Amino acid sequence: MDLQTVSDISRKYGVSTRMLSYYEQNGLISSRKKEGYSYRVYDEFAITRLQQVILLRKLQIPVKQIRTILNNPDAATIIEIFKKNIEELDAEVTALSTIRQILDSFVSELEAVANVSLNLNFLNGNSVLEMSNSLPLISKNIRGEKATMNELNQAAEVLKERRNAKVRVELAFNGNCAEAIALYEKAFGVKADYTPDGADNFVMHTWLKIGNDAIGEIGMHDREPGNECSYGDGVSVSVGLTSADAVRAAFDVLKEGGKVGTAPETVFFSECYCEVRDKYGVNWIMMYN
Repeated sequence: MDLQTVSDISRKYGVSTRMLSYYEQNGLISSRKKEGYSYRVYDEFAITRLQQVILLRKLQIPVKQIRTILNNPDAATIIEIFKKNIEELDAEVTALSTIRQILDSFVSELEAVANVSLNLNFLNGNSVLEMSNSLPLISKNIRGEKATMNELNQAAEVLKERRNAKVRVELAFNGNCAEAIALYEKAFGVKADYTPDGADNFVMHTWLKIGNDAIGEIGMHDREPGNECSYGDGVSVSVGLTSADAVRAAFDVLKEGGKVGTAPETVFFSECYCEVRDKYGVNWIMMYN
């Protein structure tokens, strides 16, 4: 292979002349003077070493470790270095995954108020502060920062606990749960998967997936005779639907035999909002943001 100048190598391999000089200073590659030639040049061995350095740097191997690999090509040493970098990458993936999940959480909360006049008060919410208190101020490259990794792992635990805490609604009925399920299936255009227990259509338990908000699934079951229930004014099932038309359609079904609280209308936080108590006494709040 012909001798090549610094400029030639820089253009061919996309490495700046400053970086080539840095690699030389750290003993990774070496150039030499050619007799009767004013520029420094690289021979075949130096170019081969540079190709190896470029590959290892693309794998995010630190320069100090690359020097060890090139100057002491012992298999056990190289394996140990690679394993250490794998461990650090695993930790970085975990940390970045935590940050991504927190950002996903922010996106979900912002999408829930997408058509509302937005301010940044959501960044001061208790759940947000709980997670952010465990996060450090970090640069883009977080590898090798032990304190940073520990702090991100703490944030991951906070996020895990938050995601594991789910609130679901359970509705009880007095022997007419199957009838109510049929009404809600019609109102929301969904289908429940259940089999009534016994000739009286007694429903032991089922889930009905409704809406696109945090509740998502609503549990339904019948109460045993003698253990009847009733609903008061203080509790409502709040459901976010996918369109204003979906809100109005559900309202039209649920109001039959029930009591209208607020007919579908536009309010400052929702394009279409309504309140209705159905004929079973269940209070519904439905909206489209």
